[in-house]
Amino acid sequence: MKAKAAVALILTAALGLGVLAGCNSIGTEKGLTDKALTGDYVADFANGDPGEKVLFASDGWSNGSVFNTVWTADDLTFSNGEMHLGITEAERKAFVDGAEKTFQYTSGEARTTYYYGYGDYEVRMKPTSSGGTASTFFVCTGDYDEWPDGTKNPWDEIDIEFLGKDTTQVQFNYFANGVGGHEHMYKLGFDASKEFHNYGFRWAEDYITWFVDGEPVYRIDKANVKAGETFPKTAGRILMNYWCGTQEAEAWMGKFSGPDSKTADYQWVKTSAAKVDPPTGDPYPDTPTPPPATGDTTDWSKMAAQELGFTDSGPFTVALSADKLSADITYTEAEGASYTNVEMPAPAAAANTNLAHFKVKNNGEADVYLRISLINNEKDAENAASGYTKSSDVNVSATMNGVTAETNTVNGGSYFTIPAGEEVECVIKFDGVVDRIQLMPDTSKYNDTATHAGNLHVSELKFTRSGEETPSTPTTPTGDPVALTFTAEANSGYTVTAGEEGKSATLAYVGLGNTYKPVTAACAELAAGKNTFTIKIKNNKATSVTVRVDVQGTTWVSTSTTNEDQGTDASNQTATCTGGSGLYTDKDWGGTKITLAANEEVTLTITYDETAAQGAVKNILIFVDSMGGDTNSHDASVTVSGFLFTKED
Repeated sequence: MKAKAAVALILTAALGLGVLAGCNSIGTEKGLTDKALTGDYVADFANGDPGEKVLFASDGWSNGSVFNTVWTADDLTFSNGEMHLGITEAERKAFVDGAEKTFQYTSGEARTTYYYGYGDYEVRMKPTSSGGTASTFFVCTGDYDEWPDGTKNPWDEIDIEFLGKDTTQVQFNYFANGVGGHEHMYKLGFDASKEFHNYGFRWAEDYITWFVDGEPVYRIDKANVKAGETFPKTAGRILMNYWCGTQEAEAWMGKFSGPDSKTADYQWVKTSAAKVDPPTGDPYPDTPTPPPATGDTTDWSKMAAQELGFTDSGPFTVALSADKLSADITYTEAEGASYTNVEMPAPAAAANTNLAHFKVKNNGEADVYLRISLINNEKDAENAASGYTKSSDVNVSATMNGVTAETNTVNGGSYFTIPAGEEVECVIKFDGVVDRIQLMPDTSKYNDTATHAGNLHVSELKFTRSGEETPSTPTTPTGDPVALTFTAEANSGYTVTAGEEGKSATLAYVGLGNTYKPVTAACAELAAGKNTFTIKIKNNKATSVTVRVDVQGTTWVSTSTTNEDQGTDASNQTATCTGGSGLYTDKDWGGTKITLAANEEVTLTITYDETAAQGAVKNILIFVDSMGGDTNSHDASVTVSGFLFTKED
């Protein structure tokens, strides 16, 4: 059975070679007005492996023909909120058409447990740019899917395929009852291997439309197919795979030079299609509800609610309760696609957390389509500079009453449809600093030209970290401060003025916000055997300043399997601060950030781990307005003091 399980794909690749002779395109890219894709999560890899009740790895068989790989579960991994499919150089044997063959490589393929038919399909993925490879997303079934009465499925398939030799294009294709040859190469206008994008298709009885980043880009209508040909109609599994070709496939997909560190990466899969049991019946008849996209198990009743600070804006009128713990938002003329909103600064409790909680009651007479955006100011500035072409949010995933809700990580926001008269609980998982919170009641639906009225009661704004019922709030360590001597590289923009006996220093910086230049102080002996570093920081200017502090270890460690530049030598684990805003410890890129208001003084305490991969601590690095990613000029000055290394439980 396993040897047969991908027979259709053998022919898929073989017939894909027909692209060389010219695409047999019967569709169009022009004048498309198809409505946006919809759908619910099949799998959200922000939570890691969704399990075999949702998705499983192909393992131990091969497609043969132009495929030069054997599928193995070892080539499918999960990390950093993504699923990764890789290729490994490892000789393996597998049966193809009843004969044992030897293959040079292994690679990864994921399949849904259940089958899906007509509907919308969408994936957020990043293919590789390795020549001789294909990174894919498709729906497929064939005669290897045999029903208990002996009926076999036809070979029906709808494809999205990236060839690593040129990832500025994507190939669309379909098979109906075994007939292919409908390849169409679409020029993306960007390199798909550089970052994640959304790709998908709408499969209807009489047409197929393919989408890129939410926009329809190519459509085939059943009425235009060749005489005698049919159209895909049989439910199949959703598949994602990554593989390399044989010499026979080089003219189509390029020459494969051997495995590298690149992987085809996927963040989530969605569909609006109904789930269909496999031919042999539902393998999990008592399947429990999958875990929510946030992975949240917090008892929110134990958390303290934060004050709200939403104010009137546009069509919205805000009435805060006396204690400011709740707000009523009313509106009568909210335009459906205006993206108008009410906004408030994030409370201090948002610092160093990754889960936000709201309760929202719809007191109106119609359902409300609510977008909640957790905004990062740096991302918003970058977005504004690019003409708002990407998200300013740090939202990663969301649930409403424990059920997965939509989060759009391309354009931003988590979306909740709240029935009239009902109260719901919304939980949003985020990654990064939350500076502002925006609510968009009935104003963020694409292509909605209607005017809406409503009344929402918002309450119980709470923040915590995953797995914590209350945020960590250790007390500031005490003891005798030690001396540190800070120095800066020549022409770095810094002027360092040491205080008495090295117990303080004034760090002045004049330069751009994206130089990523620090001042450095050696501290190996002081930090050894300790796990906490405390520092006082005083902003000497009448404008705000952002300071980053790295407790630098001896070894730089990569933190990504997909971005070779992402990593850190900082040992920072957690942090607390007596004031400031936007406190955040970044374990992917390193360091702890804090923003100080004009003339503000704070005490920052960082815990570090000398047993981590970064190793023993050797230096303290301080960045003053030099690591914001912006190209603005800065004139900043801070005084640092109270340097203390301690061993805390």
